[in-house]
Amino acid sequence: MKSWNQTSPWAILATTIGTASVLATTLGIPTSALAAGTIFSCSAEGVFIEVSRLNNGTLRYEAYNIPTDLKRPNLRINGGTVRRDKNGDTLYSFKNNNYLYVAIKDSGYGRVLVYKNNRLIATKYCGDV
Repeated sequence: MKSWNQTSPWAILATTIGTASVLATTLGIPTSALAAGTIFSCSAEGVFIEVSRLNNGTLRYEAYNIPTDLKRPNLRINGGTVRRDKNGDTLYSFKNNNYLYVAIKDSGYGRVLVYKNNRLIATKYCGDV
């Protein structure tokens, strides 16, 4: 795990108040133009992930490779779905061609699963930076 002094100030700030607020402040864009609110965020090894609900109700998945300045995501997917599993965890799913990204909000820090052609290829645990 990285110590706080090795973590980018942007990553710490984004984790604390959400990427939409950071972007709005940095770029001078009204927050309402970006998203109604962050509903999931995750700092994991090599990546910062955020799921937001846009003002029109659409879910948005954004992934930023670390290190990042949080100005432009490396991956953005609109139009995800949300559901609860039998354990009470919230699953946000986003399809991008033959990839599926699932952000899981659980009782811990959460995690993100990546599938390619319905086969699990990566698991990122939030807080594992």
